[in-house]
Amino acid sequence: MSVSVGRTLVLSPILLLLFAWIQMVSKNSPIFLWLMYSSFVFLALATSLLLFSDVEHASKRLRRIFYAVVAIAIVVTVGAAFSIASWLPGGTRHWFYITPENVEINLEYGRTSSMKPGYRGSFSQKILDVNYPIGYALVSGELYGVHVYTDKNVYSNLTVRFYLGFWPNRHEYRSIYKIEEGAAIHNGTESSVDFRNYTPTIFWGVSDPAGRARLDKGYVVNLYIRIELEGPNYGDLKVTIPIYPRVYIVDVQVSSQLQDGLATLLCGVFTGALFYIPAKPIKPKIVRQFAPMFNRLNRFLSVQGTPKGFLKKCVKCDREIPIASEECPYCGAKQI
Repeated sequence: MSVSVGRTLVLSPILLLLFAWIQMVSKNSPIFLWLMYSSFVFLALATSLLLFSDVEHASKRLRRIFYAVVAIAIVVTVGAAFSIASWLPGGTRHWFYITPENVEINLEYGRTSSMKPGYRGSFSQKILDVNYPIGYALVSGELYGVHVYTDKNVYSNLTVRFYLGFWPNRHEYRSIYKIEEGAAIHNGTESSVDFRNYTPTIFWGVSDPAGRARLDKGYVVNLYIRIELEGPNYGDLKVTIPIYPRVYIVDVQVSSQLQDGLATLLCGVFTGALFYIPAKPIKPKIVRQFAPMFNRLNRFLSVQGTPKGFLKKCVKCDREIPIASEECPYCGAKQI
């Protein structure tokens, strides 16, 4: 069944515009995947109209307009594939705020990082584990200060190192840590430590979607605290740190490499179908142009695979040719 060229020239550009518009809208929409794949319905309809158009019986002017529309459709489809491959679709934004658990550390007596005698110990805590692809993330912590409690009366120089960590779930990326350090004199069982920077912040990627850096397997946010007490040995010592501040996390979910690959493959399929439209009337001309060369090549290959007993020598060029040949495939001489 064929479609009239006039109807095709009206409907196909509208369908192509819908496809391109939905592709652009999907980049930062919360339903970006649904939009991206539903847009291919319009591309499929436009391609089908162009494929089944009765262009052979149209006037020369309509044929020129028709092939111009086909060229535009090819450019739009290839452009969509390039956009999907280079500009990660996405737009679902997530917000988290988490209050970490209180910290308890059993300290060991030995050497501190300054090589002085004292206690040291550390604690790590995973506070968020995300397993969907992201293109941007911001991790920020409210760190106004911490209280350190010991189970014994201690007089010592206290150092607290606070690490806020962002760990991509892929081996080729390194983790990012924001480190803050505070010091105080621990006198008795309680001390308060202030920090220079009250809002340690970690960025991954950028806010502009065109520069997103995809993490296909998500990321982990963790908290690490290290305690050092320089001073005499008081025996076994335990430290408790209530963590009051919250950790705020914002990320943007994007499509995965597999999803982008499937979308790009769809673009490739439709591009191939669109290229078939101008190739169809050109094919007979190409065949006629190269037919003599293909015939000679075919005859030459048939000679190469023929047993010696079925060959004879050309009367003019003295090359071996099939014994039943009336004309030499090399020089074209008639055989006697």
